[in-house]
Amino acid sequence: PDMSQHEHSPGAPAAIRAMKSSDHNLATVLAALDEPQRRSSTNIFVVSDHGFSTIERRIKLPKILAEAGFNVHTELGSDAQPGEIVLVGAGGSVLFYVVEHEPATIRRLVEFLQQSEFAGVLFTRDAMEGTFTLSQGQIDSPDAPDLVMAFRWNDQPNEYGIRGRIYADWKRGANMGTHATLSRFDMRNTLVAAGPDIHKGKVNDLPTGNVDLAPTILEILQVKPLPKMDGRILTEALVNGSAPAKPETQTLHASREFPNGKWHQYLQTSRVGTTVYLDEGNGGFEAGK
Repeated sequence: PDMSQHEHSPGAPAAIRAMKSSDHNLATVLAALDEPQRRSSTNIFVVSDHGFSTIERRIKLPKILAEAGFNVHTELGSDAQPGEIVLVGAGGSVLFYVVEHEPATIRRLVEFLQQSEFAGVLFTRDAMEGTFTLSQGQIDSPDAPDLVMAFRWNDQPNEYGIRGRIYADWKRGANMGTHATLSRFDMRNTLVAAGPDIHKGKVNDLPTGNVDLAPTILEILQVKPLPKMDGRILTEALVNGSAPAKPETQTLHASREFPNGKWHQYLQTSRVGTTVYLDEGNGGFEAGK
């Protein structure tokens, strides 16, 4: 149902039809397993890769930044100069690559976004006032952007009564659907499992992520994983497993004072064992009185 929600919105008739089609395809798979009596020896995982939100407003960021005096592009040219900014739109987030990582440009860009009406959460490579670091967002790597911005979101419903509205990049219009903010509606997705190694009829609200699927499946198959592997074994779902300790929830805050107001953002995370999950995050600029 991904494209149907992108082209329409969550809860739209086309999206409901796509979900029914997915249900029908799953039923076909289950029927095929039933016929040779393989259902009782097969574990099945049904997952989605993300949630979905309705676009409240499209933000034409290349135009906005250009008008503010930034040298911005959506593709990197062969003659790129230090301080030029390459934008990569990801729906509910935007990645900013600053040529040669020029500190003055990064600092000015952060200050501009912190005083905007559309920014939600900002992550920077180096610690800066009012931002979180890339490592705090679990997105630090040698090739990561200099700045990542997740758009602002709210829990208001769309015309079909589905909650979750966001600002988004310039690729889709208002009232269409997209994802990739830190909204709880984008971050929470589907995980349903059934089979001989799975608890029957149980619902568990411990944080999980798709990164946990590989180690869990390897555990079921009794295959020894690599020495270091992302994710955790979902022992709480397994018949022969035990529930881990309750998650440790933490909320990070970052703020910055400006002459005309204050920027504030938060990020809620949960830790189960050594695995950290991003629950949600948001922020905004509040103009001074």
